[in-house]
Amino acid sequence: MWIPRKVLVLKKLDTLFAMFVLLCTSLYAAEAPVPAALEPLKTKIGGHYAFKGTVLQFRADQPITEEQWKAIEALGIRQISTGGKGIDDEAIARLAKLDPEGLVLDGSTLTDDGCKHLAEMKSLKVLSVGHTTSGKTGFKGTGLAQLKAVATLEKLSLGGSSAGDAAMEAIGELTQLKEFSSWHTQRTQAGNLPLTRLTNLKSLTIGQNLYGWDGKPRILALDDSSMATLAKITSLESLSLMETRLTLPALQQLKALPNLKSLRFTSVDVSPADIEKLRAELPGVKIDYKPLTDEERARLDKSLSDPSAKK
Repeated sequence: MWIPRKVLVLKKLDTLFAMFVLLCTSLYAAEAPVPAALEPLKTKIGGHYAFKGTVLQFRADQPITEEQWKAIEALGIRQISTGGKGIDDEAIARLAKLDPEGLVLDGSTLTDDGCKHLAEMKSLKVLSVGHTTSGKTGFKGTGLAQLKAVATLEKLSLGGSSAGDAAMEAIGELTQLKEFSSWHTQRTQAGNLPLTRLTNLKSLTIGQNLYGWDGKPRILALDDSSMATLAKITSLESLSLMETRLTLPALQQLKALPNLKSLRFTSVDVSPADIEKLRAELPGVKIDYKPLTDEERARLDKSLSDPSAKK
């Protein structure tokens, strides 16, 4: 099975999103023959866990040739996982012509203006945008608001990005979403508030922000103070929290979620005693939790530290 080289590199840079991309590009069925023109793109065609169907997986570190585009279009595959510097706004415009149902972009050079091409994908159900390489000013995520025109869109993921609260404001307009995942962006606590406008949201995976580039003290995007906001998303059935420290009084606010069935903790520092009390107070909720090892806690402490505070 081929895994993009960038995904392997991400293990050091962004483990959580790398795990997501690995999930979204895991082939579980026999691979189909690849047209000769697409071999330089390290193309794979096969079954796909995330999309539950045939996926076209390729990487373009150089602009895609017209011959390659014709070969891609001839395949008729509408579930695609791709990335690389060659996946720019122009390339995404060509992908839009395939009218994909599922699209994973990892390490593309998507810009906010290029999001208009994502909005042309009228059959799009699943979209993952991670590690946009346009730099600090090339992608803020405001263009994602154009996806409100895609009525079919149910699942969206945003991670490993320079996008922050402006992106979350845009995502707050996508009221058709049923599932949303985000971590390792420039989101702040204010960026959590637009999620309360997603009245059809059933599943939320939310993690920590990255360090800022402005040298200002870091304010964590997910901590005890976030629970009051998350407790307002009353449509939620599944909630996954990642990379933070939480206390029982904060978590007790989740009792306000009338439809909650599943609560998952990943790399979260919360005491086993508090979890047992929470289980007693949320008897209808399946809680997935493992205490952190000393090594995991040390890693979390490091990830939550504020470099600017040491200057």
